[in-house]
Amino acid sequence: MGSFRENGYLILRDFFPRHDVNEILSDAKKVFLRQFIAKGYCKNLSLEEIAEDDYNSFLYQLFEDDIECLTNCGKQAQHLISLHALSIDNKIIKLLHLAGLKSPVISTRPVLYFNHPKLAKQKVFYKVDAHQDWRSMQGSLNSVVIWMPLVDINKDLGALEILPKSHLGGLRTDHVENGFGMVVLSKKEEADLVSVEVKAGDVLLFSSFLIHQSGENITNSPRWSCHFRYNDLDEQTFIKRKFAHPYIYKPIEELLTKDFPSLAEISTIYP
Repeated sequence: MGSFRENGYLILRDFFPRHDVNEILSDAKKVFLRQFIAKGYCKNLSLEEIAEDDYNSFLYQLFEDDIECLTNCGKQAQHLISLHALSIDNKIIKLLHLAGLKSPVISTRPVLYFNHPKLAKQKVFYKVDAHQDWRSMQGSLNSVVIWMPLVDINKDLGALEILPKSHLGGLRTDHVENGFGMVVLSKKEEADLVSVEVKAGDVLLFSSFLIHQSGENITNSPRWSCHFRYNDLDEQTFIKRKFAHPYIYKPIEELLTKDFPSLAEISTIYP
């Protein structure tokens, strides 16, 4: 792990069997597929029966037709059992220990991304410029992020770009934009960015202080990926700061669907 501590990141090739990663991708795509079928975009087909280009066109159509529906699909994709299960896999726990986290703890829920310019009204929703994750995590100083591609991601698909050894410069966040701790890079730093091309099954481990940014997706396909964040309960400054935790989870109070559910609708579940 000397390379990780020196450079702030580590790429682990074929860390997970491709099958495990494909399961998450499939589960996520099926969330949207249910709505494609309900809206009549396609027949009641299985995911395997739909060509990738057709699937992507349905996804972009849903964004244009019903962004509320697409957003809700995205929210459900964050709660997939397969996604959460992988975030606490024994291989990850061992990796966290090797990275120096004595008592790893989840910083926030796993996040699953499906990024493309056709799925965003603002640039930050498909391409995030240079930033540090610690500013939103605000956890232990040795906190880490595990970033995983769910598809093979090359430069054309918007491979992550990282600035090696930038974690050694500490917190450099200039401002916060949509929860991201943004950093202003010098011309030299921009030239020193490294594009990390990865395949499904690979894992990118990096310090939460490492400066990184999204690449430019110039393809017609979304960049499917996920990331997991972890703190260390034994890191002394984290203890002194009373385990500071900036995330707020709470339900909204209003009824999302007016006059729902009726007794008749409930009786279809419990006849």
